[in-house]
Order: sequence, then C-alpha cells, then structure tokens
Amino acid sequence: MTFTYSYWGWKLLARMHLYRLFILFIIGSFLGCKSPSSLPSKYEMEPVLIYLSAIEQPDSIGFNLVESLHKLLYPRIKNGDIALWKTSSKKELINKIQFSELEKSSKKPFIKSNDLFIHEYWQLIGKEFDFMVRGFSFIGKSSNGEPVSFGFIDAVDVIGILKSVEIPTSHQGYSDISYWNAIHSKAFNFNIVQFGKKDFKINPESSVLLKNQACYSKSVKRNFYKPEKSKRITYKIISPSINSNVENKKIYTETENGINSNKQIILNISKKPFEPRDLIEYWKINTIRVIEKWSNYKNIPLQELEYLIIEVNGKDYKLSRQEIEELELSINLQGISEYLSEKNFDFIIEKINSETIPPQKSEEMYIKLIRNI
Repeated sequence: MTFTYSYWGWKLLARMHLYRLFILFIIGSFLGCKSPSSLPSKYEMEPVLIYLSAIEQPDSIGFNLVESLHKLLYPRIKNGDIALWKTSSKKELINKIQFSELEKSSKKPFIKSNDLFIHEYWQLIGKEFDFMVRGFSFIGKSSNGEPVSFGFIDAVDVIGILKSVEIPTSHQGYSDISYWNAIHSKAFNFNIVQFGKKDFKINPESSVLLKNQACYSKSVKRNFYKPEKSKRITYKIISPSINSNVENKKIYTETENGINSNKQIILNISKKPFEPRDLIEYWKINTIRVIEKWSNYKNIPLQELEYLIIEVNGKDYKLSRQEIEELELSINLQGISEYLSEKNFDFIIEKINSETIPPQKSEEMYIKLIRNI
C-alpha cells in the first residue's frame, strides 16, 4: 500500500500543542485497559506511517535515530549502492545523479535533514501488540519552503546494515545497540501520521490516543527491544612522567616489561614489515589507554577489560583480550584486568560510548558512572 500525505499535514501533526499532548497522554495512561471506544480493539498488519523529528528527540535515550540514520545511509545512497525508490509503491527508482540533483534543490544537504518517516505494519491481537518495519522515506525542504522528497528505501535492502552496525550513543545511553534494535526499542519520540487510510488531519488527538494504546497502555503486552544496561568507557592512564602516583608508574613499568619480553605479539598486531633494530631496541610506552565495558549484574558493578591501546614510539597498537592475556601482565600479584578494575591509579575518561568527554568533565562523569551503573 502506498501512503499519501500532505507536507503541511504532517508538519501540523508534529507540532501539536505540548500541553494537549501531555493531557492526552495522562488521560490515556489513567484509562489503562479501558481504551476509548473510538480506538480499534483489534487490527492485523495495518499499514502505519510514523514521523520522527531530529530536533524533538530526547537526550535521555542516548541516541538520535533521525540524525544517525541519515549519516549511515548517505554514502551508500550517494554511490548508488542502495535501491532508492521515488515512492513507497516502488514503481520507479531514483539513480545517484537524480539524487544529487534533489540534494542540490534542497535547502539543507540530505545528511542535515530533520525529518524521517518510517513505514510499518502494526497489529493488535487480543492484548498483544507487535509491529514490522517496511521501509523509510526521507524529506527535505527547498529554499522556498516546498517539500523535497529524497525517496523511499525498503527495509529489506538495508536490514543487514541496520542489524550489524551500532548506532552512535552518548554517555546517557547504552553501548552495543544496533540501528535495528534502536528502531525496535520505540524509545524515540514519534507521531503517527497515517493509520491504514486514516491520516488524522481532522482529529489529531486520536493519533496520540492510538499511540498510547499501542506503546504505553499497561493492559497491552509488547516486546520492544530493551538494551543491556552497559556503557563502553575509554580512559587514558596518566603517564608517570607527569604524575606522581606510584600506581601509575607500576602500570607503565610492568606493561613496558611485558611488551619488551613479548615483542612478537605486538609486531603481529601491526602486520607491517619491521626492521632488525625493532627487536633489539628497548620499547618505551608513551601512552596507555584502556577500553572497558561497564555493566551491573544483580547490583554488582562489573568492569570488563576489552582492549589496551598502547603508544610505542609514536605508533598505536590495539591489543585484544586474548593478546593481553598472552603478554601475561601482572601488577601487585594481580592479573591486569582485576588490577585495572580497582582504579587505584590516576586516569582521564576520554570517551563514553560514542561521545568524546572533555578532560575537565572527566571526574564529574566518573562520579556519575559509579553512581548509576
């Protein structure tokens, strides 16, 4: 089924008065299992069109599906690697030259677009809600305010990418969330633009009530994706040359001893030709960075070592857990993973998930992590 909609129609719907939305949501939540009589009690594989605005996504969920999806798909669309259709009816394709012309006619480049439509099928049978993603439509705006349709992408053509690539997340979100799982979390802000043949132009309030019934009502069961509550932390252990903490010196000294005793492990990582002097000269570590996965299991905080990134003579080497174990690093009679989890040394958090953390915010972020993980 092809959806038809008015540019100004969905714009009006997307910008409904916040107070009205709030009141409707509270009413819907209060009603619980008593759905308003105007709402369908059952539907099966009903075509639904939902709208997302980039600027209306809450920071608290840790990702922005609109911004990230445009960035993910843009190079593939531009190169013609993905089938791009003029409409969801899939009767005519847009080639990469035509796409380039469409982008030129738009006030903003595709990658900066604020608007995303997701075509779905919804079903409510008994008290169980489920949905299936059909595809995505992309809309821009010309300099005179007219809509510019960038076309439709079938979910089948990008499902492999969406399932295998992780969506960028901030320190407020969680790690290891694929685009596909982000879509299926329904954690983002959206409005229903069309439900079957109903477009809500006359009665936009019913769109909110329908969304509340499907996604929030306590009487309805749903299987939305719930991410593992984990975060990926990258931190730099401060070099003893600029730090007086004795533990920092131990880490650098023991790690240097470990790599100088097992140079072949490091050379295997680089996969580049090396000179005989590399085996003779003493390797001095300039910087040590650690990547850990922080989570909580039954109220027990866990810090799992994933990688060590060591800078030796101006070159970075990223060691996996297996390669770290082969170095047999031990500090204070502890394995390196156990030792690092105790955090007795001085360090600076540089990254949480995909977000770069300014040095002056490191301590503040560490305190938040300890309290909330």
